[in-house]
Amino acid sequence: MIQTPQAIAAIDVGTTKVCTVVGRKRGPDGVQVMGFSSVPCTGLKKGNVFDAEAAERSIRESVEQARGKTGVAIASAFVGVSGAHVSYVNRRDRLDPPETTYNVLTADALREDPKALVGAANSAGRQMIHAVKTSYSVDGHDGLVNPLGMHSDNVQVESHVVTGDSVFLDKLEQTVAKAGVQVEHLVFEPLASGLAVLTPAEKERGAVLIDVGGGTTDLVAFRRGRIHYSKVIPVGGWQFTNDIVVAFNTTFEAAEAAKLKYGTTELQSNIDFEEQLSLPVVDRDIELQVPRMELCQLMRERAQELARLVAISLKEVELDLGDEPKIVLTGGASRLPGLAGVIERNLGCPVRAGAPSPSGGDPQEIEELSDPVYATAIGILTWAATEYSPSSNGSTNGHGNGSKNTVEPKPRGGLMGPLRVLFSRRNGKGRN
Repeated sequence: MIQTPQAIAAIDVGTTKVCTVVGRKRGPDGVQVMGFSSVPCTGLKKGNVFDAEAAERSIRESVEQARGKTGVAIASAFVGVSGAHVSYVNRRDRLDPPETTYNVLTADALREDPKALVGAANSAGRQMIHAVKTSYSVDGHDGLVNPLGMHSDNVQVESHVVTGDSVFLDKLEQTVAKAGVQVEHLVFEPLASGLAVLTPAEKERGAVLIDVGGGTTDLVAFRRGRIHYSKVIPVGGWQFTNDIVVAFNTTFEAAEAAKLKYGTTELQSNIDFEEQLSLPVVDRDIELQVPRMELCQLMRERAQELARLVAISLKEVELDLGDEPKIVLTGGASRLPGLAGVIERNLGCPVRAGAPSPSGGDPQEIEELSDPVYATAIGILTWAATEYSPSSNGSTNGHGNGSKNTVEPKPRGGLMGPLRVLFSRRNGKGRN
């Protein structure tokens, strides 16, 4: 573990940056930031490691900077994972009867994963990242959140099971290990972002988080306070920049700078038709004069494509978002001007911006971390401090053991009304 008592390290290995945050637990449901670092990264594409050496250098640099700021020797860390190879399934499995007098359901019994779940998840080149227990059924009574202390030998558990391709997961773990850090546990990034930017009330009533990162857009839907749906779309801020590179035969660095300075996905009614910007041309000693309107139109088309992909993805599931739908937009690329409006019009409901609210540490660093770009990193730290519990056998490394990847549901009150975005449950009339 990390060589400082109660210290926790979280590493967000992203397409454009590596962010390392160090913190410590503060009470049963909180975490205090001790310090962080963020460095550029060029070793990933669409959330997956493709240049291990470049990714390793960025991870090592970020970890060393965090160590210098906090004085914490980071030997292990919780590491975020995303990418189109990650998928989910909602399962119902029967738990083994508890080995107790009168079949009393103990915490250890409820913590165990059903053998059928573990076997199904860790098969055919897949490895389980999380098995989030969402509810229990005891003797046919469904929807129980915490049946601790009840008596039964007929218990079933509903789980949201997130798995990833073993090849991609192994490569990520090996890259982190070569940087001198052992992976304590992989954390699915949209699940982490949801912890950072959604309120408990929103997750209880029902909410969809859209995390637009550098290489992917991650979706996660919460219902009754628990994760119900997740999806990774391989489109992010990198694709917006690359469109400019391809369209105008310019460098990635120049395209990124132009995107940030001149780009918008809003309706271009307020843009001067005569306004132009200069972009260098690859392998030529000239600069191309580009109308700003063309640059913005290019970005708007990409934004509309992303919004359509989000809408299509959400239609895959029978969610029902209630009378006051909660759609929350976060991630570094979510700050593109006008993107929230494009997504709002495609989903047909309001979208609010989401940012983390870290605490502790240096006030200037806390202010910097209170930005959508750091939602995943803060969420990983929060998950590690408040949701993670090692397996009963003490094994905490890697991602293949089912029991250590389990997130136990915590007691809570109330129920959540149905969710509605632009679709509804089947009710005999088909899908809207």
